[in-house]
Amino acid sequence: MTEPSPQDTLDSLRSRCREAHTPCGDGQLVWRFWGEAEPERPAVVLLHGGFGAWNHWVRNISALETDFRVFVPDLPGCGDSDDPPEPYDAASLAAILSDGLDHLFAEDGASFDLVAFSFGGTLSGLIAQAQADRIRSLTIIGTPILGLITTGRANDLVAVPRGMPPAEAAPLYRSNLEKLMVHDPAAVDDLAMHLHIANMGKTRLRSRKIARTFITADSLAGLPCRLNFVFGDGDPTLYPDLAGIRAHATELQHDVPFHVFPDTGHWVQYEAADRFNTLLVELLA
Repeated sequence: MTEPSPQDTLDSLRSRCREAHTPCGDGQLVWRFWGEAEPERPAVVLLHGGFGAWNHWVRNISALETDFRVFVPDLPGCGDSDDPPEPYDAASLAAILSDGLDHLFAEDGASFDLVAFSFGGTLSGLIAQAQADRIRSLTIIGTPILGLITTGRANDLVAVPRGMPPAEAAPLYRSNLEKLMVHDPAAVDDLAMHLHIANMGKTRLRSRKIARTFITADSLAGLPCRLNFVFGDGDPTLYPDLAGIRAHATELQHDVPFHVFPDTGHWVQYEAADRFNTLLVELLA
């Protein structure tokens, strides 16, 4: 059987989703959702990382949509969503997303689990605080919750000029993915390259300055819901203080589930998709 092309894979997922739009400044935030539209079915909200879009979850949505209603926005200034009003910060971005959840769940009053990757995790504590009456749990994946202070290879990314011919840009994009997102370079396959190049061409949000703050650690304190953490042991954004992150997580909730995937990088849910999907369903149970 012929392996589906990256575009076929994305098109297949998109063909099964529905869309909703909520306010984002003068424009709209784009939400995609999967799973049967039954209010009694549990809802899970997935937040992607910086310079990404809904497709950061391309290997996870299918594992969830059978049993959950799966809601995935493009963050403000990313993917197909419009830009947030300037100047923006973590609080204003989180408010746009929380307002979107108010719109989505206004009729059925559903509760939900929030699963947040990387920069999505930076905003997740603020969203969870604002959604205290609805949120059941918050699972954070690959977010340096003590601030992006890494001195490792995650700081060695190369800027790819807009308009560079694809043949010249592709090796730079691949190198950046290998440095930042994965542990095993072989994980940067055709699908990863395809969606990364598309996402980089659409992203306007500048998230790194916000990610370097302590807003995540501050906003996770006193949350009204259960916390879970999932990291890769080869995640360069956590270097050199994964142990410090674990200690802080335990201070937040003394019995917090803290899972570290071996031989895995930043993009855990892509590089170790099968193991991650199994664990996530257990955490959401």
